[in-house]
Amino acid sequence: MSEASVLFFPMMNRSFVLSSCLENCSVRTLTAIRHTDEHLGIPRSAVILLVYLIDGIILPVICPAILFAVSTILWNIYVSCSRDPSCSLPLPPGSSGLPVIGETLQFIMKGRKFFDEKRRKHGNIYRTHMLGKPTIRIVGIKGVKQIMAGENFRVTTEWPRSTRMLLGEGSLSSSTGLTHSIRKKAILRAFTHEAISSYTPVVLEVVRDYISSWCDRASILGYKEFRSMNFELTCRVLLGIDMDRPEKTRLMGHFETFLGSLFSLPVCVPGLGLYKGMKARDALLQKIEQCIKEKQGSGSPHSFMDALSLMMDIEGEEKLTLDEAKDVGLELLFAGHETTSSAACTLVLQLTKHPKVMLKIVDELARYGLTDSLDVDIPYETVNKLKYTRDVVKEVLRLTPPIGGGYRKALRTFEIEGYQVPKDWAVVYSIRDSHESSEFIDSPEKFDPDRWSNLDVEERQHFLAFGGGKRGCAGKEFALLVLKMLAIELSRSCSWTVPNTDPPMKCLPIPYPTDNLPMQFSGLYQMRQRSLTV
Repeated sequence: MSEASVLFFPMMNRSFVLSSCLENCSVRTLTAIRHTDEHLGIPRSAVILLVYLIDGIILPVICPAILFAVSTILWNIYVSCSRDPSCSLPLPPGSSGLPVIGETLQFIMKGRKFFDEKRRKHGNIYRTHMLGKPTIRIVGIKGVKQIMAGENFRVTTEWPRSTRMLLGEGSLSSSTGLTHSIRKKAILRAFTHEAISSYTPVVLEVVRDYISSWCDRASILGYKEFRSMNFELTCRVLLGIDMDRPEKTRLMGHFETFLGSLFSLPVCVPGLGLYKGMKARDALLQKIEQCIKEKQGSGSPHSFMDALSLMMDIEGEEKLTLDEAKDVGLELLFAGHETTSSAACTLVLQLTKHPKVMLKIVDELARYGLTDSLDVDIPYETVNKLKYTRDVVKEVLRLTPPIGGGYRKALRTFEIEGYQVPKDWAVVYSIRDSHESSEFIDSPEKFDPDRWSNLDVEERQHFLAFGGGKRGCAGKEFALLVLKMLAIELSRSCSWTVPNTDPPMKCLPIPYPTDNLPMQFSGLYQMRQRSLTV
């Protein structure tokens, strides 16, 4: 190599290049250059250029990249070594991502696409590492039922740490074993047939008021309005909270922050999601505590007993402490609001795309005299007789389940479809993907309410929208009531348009349209009658 190697830097004076290189070299490097020049006879310019490349590029750029790659490989080996050596079965296929954080960032950024890509690559059972835990994800009715049936034996509830911190130790989701059984027994008192029957007039009133207000406006953002409606329903019916518009706006702001932090990194540092979520949680709990103390002083101010009042009246081992009641109230707010709002969006979109389905709902309503007047009462007993309306709601929940899956922790090492699930690993089962892959459902991508009247298989064999086993949804019948009432009132009393019937969707923490579902509503001059009046 000659001094001409410096000419790799065109349009630059060679002396300038050499001096620049020398300025960036350390004293030890310059000593090495002199030694090489004196004893080996290599041209100084070539040595300077080589040393500059090492000092300026290789050490600060390439070495960290190599270290990062090696640490990632070692991290994946380390996680793989946590398999149970006493079990001969292999771990499911997959990867553990980056050191410490695993694949959490990909999960947060991609949402549903993250799981879709993993499933295409690895199949229905695979491993990953997210939210601080090595995790195995399971798709398919058979595998999911195995997890649900193993509650307190193979698995126990294991929500991400951030979710547990935000929902609280007193929540039903966070409790396990006997504590969970006692707490759920108390909560189920608020969702008996008699209790839900007493909630029905309030649900009907709120749904009608909101639809009327939508018809008086030029346009609305459907998703935001459904959230507002369900927030009011949850506060009034489940928590017994009455509030004016400013307070509702304030509480909804806190609730938005709370929801946005449920699946954040479990680090409570100012400025990060979990810290903001905990502040919002404190504000919501303060309002719930105020409501509880008012009830303790003067009882429920309503003509019906709200869910929280019913739970607070329980005596004996099921009686809730103040802190437990606050956590349960917050959980009711989350479960009764966000999931139903998601399902309401799917309901509207599917009725818009399938007007014949809406006509069949109207035909069913007419058979029960529910199209004769705008103000007709609809008791709970009548709602339960509307079989086709029920099937429409059920198909909405099958197609786009608001809760995409469940989180568990392995209590012991066990087998699932030829793979080992090591003790202490997180287990995530997918409801959405299991619905899509069910062997009992033909054309699962199609919206077809009629499929339910022709299906002979038991519901628990193929329908997971409300979970199952000991952790099945306690408020299932209330959620169905709200969605049925919305379907009834939309079908009989108004018309609407949706400019974009295939909006892009986000899936965390629940599925919702990213454009918030712009809509235009208008009232009907008379009740929609049977057939052909869409």
